Amino acid sequence: MTRHQSQLSVFNGLLSLFLLLLAPATLCAAGGQSLQSFLDLKPQWPDLVGSSFRIEGHYAILVRDSLRMKNCDLPFKASQPIKLVSSSKVIEVSGRLAKDMTSGKLYFEVEQVRQLPTDLQTLAERERAITRGTSKQWYELAEWAGPRGKFYNDEELLERAKLVNRKGLNLERQELKELTPATLRTLTSRISELGLEDSLRLDWLHESYWLEWEALQKSAPKVDLTVEDFDLKKDPVFQFLNRLDKDLPGAKTRVAEVLPLLANEYRRNSVLTYHNASDAKRRTLERLFHSDIATAAIARVTKPDDSNGSEIANRIDELIPEQHELAEKHRDAELTFLAKTSATLTRNQLGDLVQRCRDRKQPNLAKEAITRWLARREQSLRKDGVTGLIQLSDERLALLQDQPGAGALLLEALQLAPKNEDILERLKKLGYHEVNGQWVAPQLNPAAPNTPVPAVIETELERFIRLGVPKIGMTPAQLLKCLGSPQSLTRVATSGRVTETWTYRDGTTVRYSVTVERLPSRGTAEVKAVQ
Repeated sequence: MTRHQSQLSVFNGLLSLFLLLLAPATLCAAGGQSLQSFLDLKPQWPDLVGSSFRIEGHYAILVRDSLRMKNCDLPFKASQPIKLVSSSKVIEVSGRLAKDMTSGKLYFEVEQVRQLPTDLQTLAERERAITRGTSKQWYELAEWAGPRGKFYNDEELLERAKLVNRKGLNLERQELKELTPATLRTLTSRISELGLEDSLRLDWLHESYWLEWEALQKSAPKVDLTVEDFDLKKDPVFQFLNRLDKDLPGAKTRVAEVLPLLANEYRRNSVLTYHNASDAKRRTLERLFHSDIATAAIARVTKPDDSNGSEIANRIDELIPEQHELAEKHRDAELTFLAKTSATLTRNQLGDLVQRCRDRKQPNLAKEAITRWLARREQSLRKDGVTGLIQLSDERLALLQDQPGAGALLLEALQLAPKNEDILERLKKLGYHEVNGQWVAPQLNPAAPNTPVPAVIETELERFIRLGVPKIGMTPAQLLKCLGSPQSLTRVATSGRVTETWTYRDGTTVRYSVTVERLPSRGTAEVKAVQ
């Protein structure tokens, strides 16, 4: 190493020592260096032998001319007995670091000991000094009391530090120019960092949500209920509800019953009622908050005509199952709507609706839906003459079990085609008899007034026709009975053969494409393919 490098090394060492000594000296001017900061210098103690310190902290043991500071293994020795007059364990020790020349161990050579007020007394005095101070001053005081209480394992001082932090937080809230959900939530996020109780965090968080809800009720745009497949995840009220459920612990916990008095009190003054409630009661209020928001959110997407009643009912059962009875009312309301508009349904849709009505013990609605659907079908099927009347009769019998009505339609068809075997066969199955050239209904047959109507035995093909499912082998007349008239029909004629494509649609979607093949030379026609 060169001479210049050696000098530079010595200079750097002296500079480091100067910086280490500067901090304690500065703190001494303010009333003594804390024992914690003195212990932070422990790795540098050997280099600081001979340096003077003024150290403030708790002593643990005092025996004549020697003492031990709490949480410190370094011996403190005086040249004469140390006398303390009060019960306070807080002292300020002035002296210097020294080294025993015999053992080589470090110790602190005490020159003076001054007894100080207890930490709690000091804290109270500093609190009085900043009674009308800023939130920053309270936080600084808590930053002194908290670590000190932790270092000395002083539970009372730790609790007082929390109170000081709370005073600072309350004062910071008062200092806000405007109390908004965002500013309040920012304060709320710091409560845990300050070591304050979670009940305060929930109190302010709940308040921030109420402030936001009050604003949202005025600003949320109305939902366009004409849009199909509306995405609820994009609705601001449903988004608000999802955040509420994540942040308030009781929001998603079902409550058996909320007393009306408590519910009224909460809705009248939500923030104050929640603030004064116990933890257990707060969970109930959080669920009530959730229920009110969920009710409002669901109401936004409920169509006035109840046409989406099932969807609404499912939402109620998902979000507020306590109101299952309300969900059932929406399901019934949707059935009522569908029954009133059943004339526009396809045969399959009608079957689904009828089954739903029967599952929900609503036979009158099922009958109303069928009656409306048949009335509309009659308008179009009557144009098909005999074939349409026969199909109407079959549908009335299959859907309503209305034997007199089915018979009346068959008799009307018989007037147009007296020799039609399909009509005669159906009349016989219904129990009609020919008397003096007139077909008589079973109950009016004088020969057998009490003869029961024979049960109609349904073939597999008749069952498919009743269910509205086209099958290969059906005749065009049977296909008409099954699905009615197609939305479009195309014909392709070749030598001795006519191929027809009957297309049935649900809106823009092709439901069935049926191929009918006619052989005019043989007088036959039947379904050859169904797609």
